[in-house]
Amino acid sequence: MIVMDLQNAVVTILALVVFTSILSSPSLAAPDTAGAGITDPGPPQPAAARNISCLLAGVEERLQSGHLLDPTPGQVPETADEPGVPVGNGTPLPVEEIPEPVPDYDDDELAMLVEENSISLMLLSMQNAYALYAWDELPAKESATALRALAARLLKDSAALQVSDDRKALQTSFTRALESYEAAGAALQGNTLLNRTTVDAALEANREGSNRLREASGYLQRPVLKVPAEIAATSLSLSRQRDASGSGEELVLLQRYVYEDRSRANDISLMLESASGIGVYYLFNERGEAVLAEPGRMFLLVKVKVTNLGHKGESRTYKVRTPDPRDFTLQYRGTTYAPIKLASGTSLGEPYAAATLDRYGMKAGYIVFDIPEALPLDECFVQVNLGGGTSPVWALGKTL
Repeated sequence: MIVMDLQNAVVTILALVVFTSILSSPSLAAPDTAGAGITDPGPPQPAAARNISCLLAGVEERLQSGHLLDPTPGQVPETADEPGVPVGNGTPLPVEEIPEPVPDYDDDELAMLVEENSISLMLLSMQNAYALYAWDELPAKESATALRALAARLLKDSAALQVSDDRKALQTSFTRALESYEAAGAALQGNTLLNRTTVDAALEANREGSNRLREASGYLQRPVLKVPAEIAATSLSLSRQRDASGSGEELVLLQRYVYEDRSRANDISLMLESASGIGVYYLFNERGEAVLAEPGRMFLLVKVKVTNLGHKGESRTYKVRTPDPRDFTLQYRGTTYAPIKLASGTSLGEPYAAATLDRYGMKAGYIVFDIPEALPLDECFVQVNLGGGTSPVWALGKTL
């Protein structure tokens, strides 16, 4: 009795479902082809009803035989909008996941950039720092120019690379090193002479650059081995001291050099009497202004004395012309300093200037050089170009 009631209930429910689906199905009227609004009198069965009839086929027989309906949903063809289709046990079928595209990073290019240029940067920095410690201006400026150019080029190359998060630290350290090296080179550019401010700034920038470069090298997985030939040939030694003159003769302070004038009619005596450094001198004007050397520099005063020793031979030429101040140069290893122009009327006394001397006439005065105060005078020379291939040299660190 209970089975029959259950069967009747199920049949009633299914009948209601069929009836409801028929009511909600779209109209089956044919299109108005003649414009008269006449519908097709044919009795075709709605598609929804046909589908439901197929689904209900055999339901009544199963209920009458005492077999309950299988509640497991049937398999329906998968649509494009559904991610997966449940199987008989309710577990969805696996859906293949499409991997996200991996960016094309320049990690290898960055590592190669660091490997191939680290030693070049370090050697140029060492050469620059060594010249700065010795206050050797020419090698300091030349190495600074090369260091700045290399660092600027590598900065552009590094900035153009797109690296992964794993290589961000390497790129950051390398960039900081290049910026410091570029700053070291920039501090020594132009015609400004070395002074304490520029030397300290360049040395500090070199130190920071080397620390950052060492930090960047620590992120590499293999050692840096490549050294360009032009860098490997770089010498860290300062320029060699030059010979006193072409013949190898070296004059000392208070030692006289005698030579002939251009007409070979007179003998001339040239002597450097003294050399000393000062930090300030004064102008003899209304305000009595003080002229100060820049920090880290000094004025080197070299006292020059030229004498016309007299006529010789049959020529009637009795006057001679003394060397011009521009003919005097101070040399320290690879750097040459020209004298500065000194106004008359200073606390230094009479400046040396070119003059015409009669027989036994004499001209004396100071030539002033603006040099680094750390320059060792015992390694400095003053050379005088007398023309005709004659250029005597005095060692300032020696005297009679």
